[in-house]
Amino acid sequence: MNRFLENAIQLAKMAEGQTGVNPAVGSVVVNHGRIVGLGAHLKQGERHAEVQALDMAGDQARGGTIYVSLEPCTHYGSTPPCVNKIIEAGISKVVYAMKDITLDSPGDEILKSAGIEVVYQHEVEAEKMYKDFFAAKVSKIPEVTLKVSVSLDGKQATDSGQSQWITNPGVKQDVLKNRARHDAILTGAGTVEADNPSLTVRIEGERQPIRVILDKSGSLSFQENIFHDQLTPVWLYTENNAVQNKEHLDNINIIQLEECSVHNILRDLYNKGIGSLYVEAGPNVSSQFLQSECVQTLIIYYAPKVIGGSGKYQFYQTEEVLSLDKIPQFEIANSEIIDQNIKVSLRKK
Repeated sequence: MNRFLENAIQLAKMAEGQTGVNPAVGSVVVNHGRIVGLGAHLKQGERHAEVQALDMAGDQARGGTIYVSLEPCTHYGSTPPCVNKIIEAGISKVVYAMKDITLDSPGDEILKSAGIEVVYQHEVEAEKMYKDFFAAKVSKIPEVTLKVSVSLDGKQATDSGQSQWITNPGVKQDVLKNRARHDAILTGAGTVEADNPSLTVRIEGERQPIRVILDKSGSLSFQENIFHDQLTPVWLYTENNAVQNKEHLDNINIIQLEECSVHNILRDLYNKGIGSLYVEAGPNVSSQFLQSECVQTLIIYYAPKVIGGSGKYQFYQTEEVLSLDKIPQFEIANSEIIDQNIKVSLRKK
């Protein structure tokens, strides 16, 4: 791979998870073999990567080459089309690593008609990076990662509900890092009542994702920890029209849906600008998400413990016995050991 195109892809990866429903994009401007501009799309609604890189390069962009992780956009949104900026900057060549397969874009033709050489240099690394973004854009639901921490026999708690702590402190630190890479974290009312979590990112300098609670019946008292800090908003989804913000706190947003199904919640989150969702919940909510087939990434942390019992808190439960051809299918993408706990990252087939 061309090293400048690789740099552009790495810049995009650095911004993954913080651009909402927009793609993370990286860009590098090169002239006479020297990097003169760098850029990354950092936040939804802000300058795109190409614009940042060209602004940094200034006059040195004229006659140079711009490398981009995703083909430059041609549409007017919250910012003007990037192809316009590229033409105005006097760039002589554009190289990009992945086409936006969700758009029928005339970008190549626009650039070529302006006398600019265009090279689509397909890179597998970029394709992998944008796969979930493309799927989310087509379906209009966020990219979903489901995380569970379990014993070797797949239990999130003992039959009496004891769950703290199955996994070790090293796993907890890894989970905090993963939270920070997503726009929002979702959990269920049962987890809020049982564990009283804050669902914050307790790492200096990291952003705090929006916290989402699924409380269909409206059972929460609003006395729980999650409601009483101002670090980030709390969005509570419920089917109970009587639920009100009893504490009158500015950070609590109650969203009432006729049916709080996984699909309805995901569509509403996407419409509100949530592009990536991290699900941390008990067996009930985790099972709903797995059965919805909306989970792209499944992360399982296994502790070297065997809990036994009846399996009341087995992390995946269904009311009916499913045949093997109808069960959720995943493939192992990565595995590692974290302080004697095993992390297995799986991707939806």
